[in-house]
Amino acid sequence: MKRRTLKFIEKGSGNRVPFLARFSLKQKIIAVLLLIAAISGVTAYLLYVRTFGNAAQITLSSHDNPGFEWEQIAADNNIMSNYLWGRTKKLMLTNGGDDVLIPTYYKIAGRLVSQPAESSGVYDLSDQAWLLDCYVYAGDAVAARNLKNKVVSRFHSDSGLYHSFTGDKVTEEQKEIKTTEDNIAWLEAYLRYYCAYGTNRDYAEVKKLIAAIFDETGAVRPEHLDIARYADSLYYSLDKPETADQSGNSSLDEALGINGETGQDSSEEAGTNLKKVVGVKLSNVRLPLIYDLEKNNLIAEGAYSRALKLVKDAKDGDGVPFYAYAYEKTENGINYIYSGSRAGTVDVGESIVVMANLARMKELDGDSYTEIKNLILNERRIYSSYYIATGNYGGSEAYRQYNYALELAFDMDDRDLYRGICNAVGARVATKSSSPAIYMIFREQDGRFVFYASDNLGVRKAV
Repeated sequence: MKRRTLKFIEKGSGNRVPFLARFSLKQKIIAVLLLIAAISGVTAYLLYVRTFGNAAQITLSSHDNPGFEWEQIAADNNIMSNYLWGRTKKLMLTNGGDDVLIPTYYKIAGRLVSQPAESSGVYDLSDQAWLLDCYVYAGDAVAARNLKNKVVSRFHSDSGLYHSFTGDKVTEEQKEIKTTEDNIAWLEAYLRYYCAYGTNRDYAEVKKLIAAIFDETGAVRPEHLDIARYADSLYYSLDKPETADQSGNSSLDEALGINGETGQDSSEEAGTNLKKVVGVKLSNVRLPLIYDLEKNNLIAEGAYSRALKLVKDAKDGDGVPFYAYAYEKTENGINYIYSGSRAGTVDVGESIVVMANLARMKELDGDSYTEIKNLILNERRIYSSYYIATGNYGGSEAYRQYNYALELAFDMDDRDLYRGICNAVGARVATKSSSPAIYMIFREQDGRFVFYASDNLGVRKAV
């Protein structure tokens, strides 16, 4: 057998040249770089497998986003989604926040020297959830990851639930608040983040949050709620709709000590007409979320069908076109609570959220939808209260529910209602070219222009 030996190349003079000497310096550098790239690729793959490999797959229900025709309706009413998004990030994150968390509101400078720009200094968990959704929608993985990490570190508690507030200006009382509403909003956003960029650590965190929100049957865990107490000293207007005061300052408002302009309790004993119950807000029975969690075996089987029946049964059969505010479990079964913070009224904003949940699942009844559509198209705004005794509307404007109303109109494929809501929101869009908040949605309070994260991020999500 012949023994093979390393051959050398003979050149000109007959000198033997090593194999590598036949390559130029440039070729050697390229070869080294390719080797480094290959090693880096293998290392990155191993890190990916270690980080993501154990993460379980979660599949969320697909949902169409508004297309060009819907976007044009919004644009016709000054709502430019991309401009709104860019300006909100610049004004509220860079100028008013900490570049990661978004404050609840930001006031631009007023006309007087004594009115400088001002940030709330308070960060709300629901606002961070909407911000995370916007990042995922925009495909901004780095910003989404930074936000998620900061929320987990700043808002997390030992109970598994997240605190509702953090920030330098948060009161001692606020520091202890952990609402189901905020945690469900964060869970919904976290799930969408997980499906796009999540790791096995995120999966474990999501599982803990689900266990803290839902019980072993897949029902939302009850919490302490403040609801209206029916006091003997209060009376309620029995005026017929055609004879009642149409100004928004109805006699029922006056009886309850409600300021018709602000919708706030103006009595000296504000809060004394409230009592605590242990129950669940109907708006927190998020049917699309429960459906997806059950489908992915993250909550008990049958949870969705039980939740759907519970929500549908919350419709008042006595001529009231809205859904209950909350329910509590008693020895005699489910007890529905129709009045939230004001006796004798239905919280319209809360009911809109319930309707949006039903509409997403194609389960909304027609008369409720017709009622809310007529309100918005006729009044060009969403009043916060519906008076059970008279059938009238009043109270303050339900600002936080406009994005849910937009989602409701889209899911019902109703361009007329969508246009009416955009018209109501568009009237509060800053359009002055010199304004630092141009294209953002404002509220005017005490002569100042205030920009809330919930208004701007919520509409950005919806359009």
